Amino acid sequence: MKTKNILAMALLPALAMLATACSNDDAQTADRVPITLTGTTLTVEETRAAAGSDLNDGYIEAGQTVKVLVRNTNSTGSWAEYAYVAAANGVLTPPATPPYYPLDNTNVDIVAYSPSTASSTFAVLTDQTTNDSYMASDLVYASATNKAKSTTAVPLQFEHKMAKIVVNVTAGDGVGVIQSVRLASVYTQVPFDPSTGVIGSATGSQTPITIVNNNTTATASGAAVIPGQTVVGDLLTVVTNIGTATYAVESKTFTAGNVYILNIRVGRTSIGATTSITNWTGSGTVNVWPSDDTTRTFTVRDDVGLYTFTMIKVEGGPFYTLGGKTVSGEVSDFYIGQLEVCWGFWWVVMHTTPSLMPEVARSSSVYPVMGMAYSEIVGTNGFLEKLNEQLADQTDGMTFKLPTDIQWEYAARGGKNHENYRYSGCNDDRVDNFVVYRKEKTGNGTPRPCASIYANSLGISDMSGNAWEWVSDHEWTISDNMVIPKDYCGPTDVSAVGRICRGGGYNVDLSQVNSRDGYTWLDLRSRHFYGETAHVAVGFRLVLQ
Repeated sequence: MKTKNILAMALLPALAMLATACSNDDAQTADRVPITLTGTTLTVEETRAAAGSDLNDGYIEAGQTVKVLVRNTNSTGSWAEYAYVAAANGVLTPPATPPYYPLDNTNVDIVAYSPSTASSTFAVLTDQTTNDSYMASDLVYASATNKAKSTTAVPLQFEHKMAKIVVNVTAGDGVGVIQSVRLASVYTQVPFDPSTGVIGSATGSQTPITIVNNNTTATASGAAVIPGQTVVGDLLTVVTNIGTATYAVESKTFTAGNVYILNIRVGRTSIGATTSITNWTGSGTVNVWPSDDTTRTFTVRDDVGLYTFTMIKVEGGPFYTLGGKTVSGEVSDFYIGQLEVCWGFWWVVMHTTPSLMPEVARSSSVYPVMGMAYSEIVGTNGFLEKLNEQLADQTDGMTFKLPTDIQWEYAARGGKNHENYRYSGCNDDRVDNFVVYRKEKTGNGTPRPCASIYANSLGISDMSGNAWEWVSDHEWTISDNMVIPKDYCGPTDVSAVGRICRGGGYNVDLSQVNSRDGYTWLDLRSRHFYGETAHVAVGFRLVLQ
């Protein structure tokens, strides 16, 4: 955290004297003492455009004016006004005729505020898209009363008279650009007494305040200051490339001097709708991640690059089959990777290339990663541990894992769609459009980039073919939450070492028969046992739950 001295005024001697506080007797010139003011240091951390916990960062900039008022204590006369201009180093330079203590030892009252244009009715700007417009709206005030003549500085403690609302917006499912962000309808004016610093209740007409405008990226951040007030109903509107999303509060009070942070992900299901903002602490943060979004997008980073990946929501429901057997049960909601984990994704997290990864797959970051041991995914310092650590603040308490056998097949069959296809998304008549497999009768086959073929009805690619995919279950193990019918005839030995791999791969063809179970390698019923050691054709896919 950094600090910045927001006000430091050294009032230099001058020939003229404050008329209401000083004598004009030149014989007493030696008795005059300039009023020296220093502003106490405010702790500051962030700019207006970031989700900081403080109202502003160095709001008094070079060239900005601060108004200072001085009068004799208990005086019935008017205040004498002085305008100070901030220099680049933060020192406020007094005018040519600065104030002095009176020659009769009368004490003085001093007030200071910024912006200097504030009057009996202070109004924030309706466009706060720049730091200048933001600072012109952020009313701050300090006072020092009954100060006796002294050669030491008089300290001024400034306080904010406005409330700050920070908004951070990220594009979600189906949204490409966050174009503009604005507070939907707030009172922008407040009565202000410059001599006391007292502000009244917010007044005027309810007016939109623009925070971000003409943005061209998938993220947008900004902040606005408003008079303290209670908002009921629409609070925020976000305009995207596909439409406008509205966010409302049942009743939210914004108190002067406090900071309120709103983090929003705007998905296509939010467009044209009004989303209720709940669980907002008194002066803290609220995250709005719509539960009906059909996808979640995340970005992982290293020192030199980043990788963005998408998880597709799979709604839970009844489950009837498992590897061709009639097995009934229920599946809870979960998110599953739209793609198999690609080499580029693996590299940003692990900074390694699996030793058994096929040479052709090393040519591009968009090929599925293969050739790592099971422990490199799920073990200590493995892929999942590092991924969950980096994205812990983005997953709303959920965790990235390998799918269970049941989750994998449920998603491959289209979830609640219960597609009765032989492969994920198709039957034999369209297999070349949906499956990457070995078409040659000899050789090892060739992997292809992720999503180079059609996806199934949920938008999930490569669940049949390309890389085999490890799931979390032991070979032969049926998940604990499943009811195993009496006619189940599969193996039940839970002591077998190894894991189930699903989906088939680029290294097998359609006619190859699994002699154990009597069905083809790429059939949705197919499981294969590769053990837990690295294999050239085995990769994996993520779930988030």
